[in-house]
Amino acid sequence: MGSRGPLLLRRTTNHVLDALLKAAEGAWQGHPKEMAALRDIITGLEASVQFDEFYRRSYRELLDVVEQEKMEQRRTNAFGRLMVHHLGPQFEAGSLDREFLPNIFSFFHLVLGDDAGFYGEQCLKQVAEMKAELKEDFSWDAYYDSLPAKLILWHTLTRIAGSFKRWDLRKDWFMKLMQYTPTTVSIGSNAFVTREVDHDEPHVFGNHQFCVFFQALFSPLTHMLPADEAAFKKEFGTDPHHLIGPFLVHLATCEI
Repeated sequence: MGSRGPLLLRRTTNHVLDALLKAAEGAWQGHPKEMAALRDIITGLEASVQFDEFYRRSYRELLDVVEQEKMEQRRTNAFGRLMVHHLGPQFEAGSLDREFLPNIFSFFHLVLGDDAGFYGEQCLKQVAEMKAELKEDFSWDAYYDSLPAKLILWHTLTRIAGSFKRWDLRKDWFMKLMQYTPTTVSIGSNAFVTREVDHDEPHVFGNHQFCVFFQALFSPLTHMLPADEAAFKKEFGTDPHHLIGPFLVHLATCEI
């Protein structure tokens, strides 16, 4: 473990101690001896090496909490599961690294904006309804095969395709996004903790990974069953090749 996280906790604690000192100065006016003693105690606490192990342990515990929260969110993130379940074989084969998943989810949110939250709510609602109906017979595959889930998947994919009107520029932007490694982890709307990053092994996301990712992501539109194609035409008024043809042509010529 690096030193930045524990140092951040020390600085945060010191801010609290400084605030305590200021509050005491306002409340203990006329008691210079008591204030001098308190000031000496706080100065000692702020610099004490005896707290180093406490900060390291607290930082590890905080990161564990964050990771558990992230795992729980992934378990209940029905929309995220829907969007990446076609990537499963690529993850299993090692063609794609699961370390890219947070960046992939960020990409979906960047493309969809507020609709990402709406789709997420719709997916959770659909899963809850199916679990209530099917009980122990519920499976995620059954959810993926449901028409409401497919409609959300198709709408998201067509939005993504629409964002690639300038193919080369968008492709370059996407690969840079995938290689970005955040140095902070959000634990709330305005709260972050420092994430230790191993810069000796940077993520590699080049043309090969780009082609593997998008060809797998869009496989539900490039390999459609007749019933799905009919449902797609009913929803969009045309088939995928007429709706997002230029994007699919670029994707078909993408060299793995």
